Amino acid sequence: MLTAEMKQAFNTGIESIKGDVVDMMTVALPAGLAIMGIKLALQFGISFFRSIAS
Repeated sequence: MLTAEMKQAFNTGIESIKGDVVDMMTVALPAGLAIMGIKLALQFGISFFRSIAS
């Protein structure tokens, strides 16, 4: 059976992990979105010029 102290320690650990994951996402998300945007722009641009050239 879990004691109140064990529950509190577990909760504190999980909250700490959650905070770290959210912090990592806030750092990685803008870079990931920029890379994805560049990739999509290139794909649409290539597709557009191919349709004009045909």
